[in-house]
Amino acid sequence: ELEARARAWLDVNCAHCHRREGPASNSGLFLTFDESDPVALGIGKRPVAAGRGSGDRAFDVKPGDPDGSILIHRVESTEPGVMMPELGRVLADHDAVKLLREWISSLR
Repeated sequence: ELEARARAWLDVNCAHCHRREGPASNSGLFLTFDESDPVALGIGKRPVAAGRGSGDRAFDVKPGDPDGSILIHRVESTEPGVMMPELGRVLADHDAVKLLREWISSLR
Protein backbone atom coordinates (compact mmCIF):
# COMPACT_ATOMS: atom_id res chain seq x y z
CA GLU A 1 0.00 0.00 0.00
CA LEU A 2 1.32 3.43 -0.98
CA GLU A 3 0.88 5.10 2.40
CA ALA A 4 2.53 2.22 4.27
CA ARG A 5 5.53 2.26 1.92
CA ALA A 6 5.97 6.04 2.18
CA ARG A 7 5.56 6.01 5.95
CA ALA A 8 8.05 3.13 6.25
CA TRP A 9 10.64 5.09 4.24
CA LEU A 10 10.12 8.14 6.46
CA ASP A 11 10.39 6.02 9.60
CA VAL A 12 13.65 4.36 8.53
CA ASN A 13 15.31 7.45 7.07
CA CYS A 14 13.94 10.33 9.14
CA ALA A 15 12.43 9.19 12.43
CA HIS A 16 15.78 8.69 14.14
CA CYS A 17 15.67 12.50 14.52
CA HIS A 18 12.02 13.32 13.74
CA ARG A 19 10.38 11.60 16.71
CA ARG A 20 8.91 13.03 19.89
CA GLU A 21 12.05 12.22 21.92
CA GLY A 22 14.51 12.89 19.08
CA PRO A 23 16.93 15.71 18.35
CA ALA A 24 14.51 17.30 15.85
CA SER A 25 11.54 17.21 18.25
CA ASN A 26 11.48 21.03 18.33
CA SER A 27 10.35 20.95 14.68
CA GLY A 28 7.02 19.36 15.62
CA LEU A 29 7.48 16.99 12.67
CA PHE A 30 7.26 13.39 13.85
CA LEU A 31 7.82 10.78 11.15
CA THR A 32 7.59 7.52 13.07
CA PHE A 33 5.56 4.80 11.39
CA ASP A 34 3.05 4.70 14.26
CA GLU A 35 2.38 8.48 14.35
CA SER A 36 -1.38 8.98 14.02
CA ASP A 37 -1.69 12.79 14.09
CA PRO A 38 -1.73 14.07 10.49
CA VAL A 39 -0.34 17.47 11.51
CA ALA A 40 2.54 15.83 13.39
CA LEU A 41 3.27 13.97 10.12
CA GLY A 42 3.53 17.38 8.47
CA ILE A 43 0.21 17.26 6.62
CA GLY A 44 -1.00 20.85 6.40
CA LYS A 45 1.65 21.84 8.97
CA ARG A 46 3.59 25.07 8.70
CA PRO A 47 7.30 24.75 9.53
CA VAL A 48 8.58 25.97 12.87
CA ALA A 49 11.97 27.20 11.65
CA ALA A 50 12.97 25.71 8.29
CA GLY A 51 14.77 28.85 7.08
CA ARG A 52 16.19 28.36 3.61
CA GLY A 53 15.35 24.67 3.97
CA SER A 54 11.72 25.55 3.25
CA GLY A 55 12.50 26.51 -0.34
CA ASP A 56 9.83 29.23 0.03
CA ARG A 57 7.15 26.59 0.59
CA ALA A 58 4.54 27.15 3.30
CA PHE A 59 3.80 23.57 4.39
CA ASP A 60 5.86 20.55 5.41
CA VAL A 61 3.45 18.37 3.42
CA LYS A 62 0.88 20.13 1.24
CA PRO A 63 -1.84 17.56 0.43
CA GLY A 64 -2.09 16.88 -3.28
CA ASP A 65 0.88 19.14 -4.06
CA PRO A 66 4.34 17.54 -3.86
CA ASP A 67 6.01 20.61 -5.41
CA GLY A 68 4.45 22.77 -2.70
CA SER A 69 5.80 20.50 0.06
CA ILE A 70 8.97 21.22 2.02
CA LEU A 71 9.46 17.47 2.49
CA ILE A 72 10.00 16.94 -1.25
CA HIS A 73 12.24 19.98 -1.54
CA ARG A 74 14.51 18.68 1.20
CA VAL A 75 14.58 15.02 0.10
CA GLU A 76 15.39 16.08 -3.49
CA SER A 77 18.15 18.47 -2.43
CA THR A 78 21.83 17.63 -2.19
CA GLU A 79 22.70 21.04 -0.74
CA PRO A 80 24.22 20.91 2.77
CA GLY A 81 21.92 22.60 5.26
CA VAL A 82 18.87 21.89 3.09
CA MET A 83 19.00 18.19 2.25
CA MET A 84 17.26 15.62 4.37
CA PRO A 85 18.19 13.13 5.58
CA GLU A 86 21.31 15.15 6.24
CA LEU A 87 23.72 12.28 6.91
CA GLY A 88 24.92 9.34 4.87
CA ARG A 89 24.30 10.60 1.36
CA VAL A 90 25.58 12.80 -1.41
CA LEU A 91 22.90 11.92 -3.99
CA ALA A 92 19.14 12.28 -3.97
CA ASP A 93 17.25 8.98 -3.67
CA HIS A 94 15.14 9.24 -6.82
CA ASP A 95 13.05 6.18 -5.94
CA ALA A 96 12.24 7.72 -2.54
CA VAL A 97 11.37 11.05 -4.14
CA LYS A 98 9.02 9.28 -6.56
CA LEU A 99 7.38 7.33 -3.71
CA LEU A 100 6.94 10.43 -1.53
CA ARG A 101 5.59 12.45 -4.47
CA GLU A 102 2.98 9.75 -5.14
CA TRP A 103 2.02 9.64 -1.47
CA ILE A 104 1.65 13.43 -1.20
CA SER A 105 -0.31 13.52 -4.47
CA SER A 106 -2.74 10.97 -3.01
CA LEU A 107 -3.47 13.09 0.08
CA ARG A 108 -6.59 15.21 0.17
